[in-house]
Amino acid sequence: MSVSLLLSDILHNTAQALLVPAMTILGLLLACTVVGIASVITEFFTERRHFQTSVAADINAVHAAPLHDVCDTLAACKLLRSQKEVLITIARNAGLTQEEQCALAKSELSRLDAKYQHKVKRSELITKVGPMMGLICTLIPLGPGIVAMGQGQVDELASSLLIAFDGTVAGLVSAVVAMLISTVRKRWYKEYKTAMEALAVALLEKSDQARSAGDVAECGYCGAFYEHAFGSRAWMKIESLFGRNSGHKQVARKETV
Repeated sequence: MSVSLLLSDILHNTAQALLVPAMTILGLLLACTVVGIASVITEFFTERRHFQTSVAADINAVHAAPLHDVCDTLAACKLLRSQKEVLITIARNAGLTQEEQCALAKSELSRLDAKYQHKVKRSELITKVGPMMGLICTLIPLGPGIVAMGQGQVDELASSLLIAFDGTVAGLVSAVVAMLISTVRKRWYKEYKTAMEALAVALLEKSDQARSAGDVAECGYCGAFYEHAFGSRAWMKIESLFGRNSGHKQVARKETV
């Protein structure tokens, strides 16, 4: 047997062996697409429809509220719970220096944006992988189908073409649906990001005014995320190590010139 025939047999056997894994992956992608549709619908009814905030009204409310009432003002806004937690974390650390609070705000906003981007990337992965798996499931059966056609085996040819067309349709359907899911979520999350950045700037400006006036402000609050992670009692012990109990106020440090 020549080297070319040996390599041809190896490639043929390898390609045929990949058909079942490719079809399995394609089936999983279709299942993930169905789960993605369900998650978008669930997210709309549990989160999106509750996001009815007016950024201008919220910024004016933050600007008009006293420093110690800003958290209550944020809690009354029609934002999502995770968004309120981020903004309250920024507001309850007004006693930090300007640079420290700005860094905290960037960190909290980045953490929230990473959560949103993680959801978008899952559907974008299906958008990219779906057509590839569909093409693989299309090309692999065509080889035996063409051979069967040359031998006059119509039934085998029809079976191969059926698998090929089904793979193409399944890959394209999963990609199209995943692309629509990504488009919807990107639009939602872009609106969330714009609102959060505007309100964060308003909070930082409010803190700057408090520092300039020498008002008393608190710091040391690390957010409900860490409170849930460690538990309320454990978190109170951690706070006590930094000399701060729940509700303790610290005087805002003066900016160094």
